[in-house]
Amino acid sequence: MQLRPLIPLFLFIMSVSITANSQVFKDRHSTNLDDGWLSCQSSENPNAKRVVSHWIKYDLGDTYALTTSTIWNFNTPERINSYNNESWSLVPLQGKLEDGMKDVIIDISINGTEWQEWGRFSIPKAPGSSFYQGVAGPDFGGKIARYVLITGVNNHGGSCFGLGELRINGTIATVSHTVDLLAQATIKAEPNPFSDMTVIKLQSFPAGTATITLSDLTGKKVREWPFVFRQDLEEWTMSGSDLTSGLYFLQVTQNEATKTLKIEVLK
Repeated sequence: MQLRPLIPLFLFIMSVSITANSQVFKDRHSTNLDDGWLSCQSSENPNAKRVVSHWIKYDLGDTYALTTSTIWNFNTPERINSYNNESWSLVPLQGKLEDGMKDVIIDISINGTEWQEWGRFSIPKAPGSSFYQGVAGPDFGGKIARYVLITGVNNHGGSCFGLGELRINGTIATVSHTVDLLAQATIKAEPNPFSDMTVIKLQSFPAGTATITLSDLTGKKVREWPFVFRQDLEEWTMSGSDLTSGLYFLQVTQNEATKTLKIEVLK
């Protein structure tokens, strides 16, 4: 993965604006190749659930309650390098508008290791204009995080994956000890891999309600169940008869904390 440096800028006022790049015009994004991020080789994702992919991780420098955002796609038009415009020196530059991310999966985290999926978002193709003012980005609805992870599902037809800038509004948040709510919890599947049936064993989860989801490698939700923990060890049999061969992720979400298990279906 090629990762161009993105410098966090923090404005410590009552309403904090968190941005990955500082710009001369606060509501515009330039067409400078250095004012953006470009990945032309996939790599291991910080969120193991996303496996090898094109991604960018933002460290906001502190823990915030995140709200609205603005996002700029990769805004560098196809251009050339040249020396005094001499024909012998014309060399295409890497990066074009089609490389801009289209559909993305957004995850957030407090510690950079345990990730919670915010959801999916679609980013329009950038116009390649110096007057580009971006589009309304995700509204995080007060979710608390220090890290924001954006994983590209597809782009606008290019060979690389690019993104210009992300600005998020938020306020400093105090993180309580409940962050490690599921630190002692475990998930097992026996057998794993499996074909038709497997027994899911959930142990040391706090009593109370939870949501269990099964997703494929792209993050697409395949199944979802409400669940109530009543005892230290809970077991149930999960059918794989309607699942195609491949890897899946079983995720338990309880009080904003998550625990994930990778399972494999073999037919």
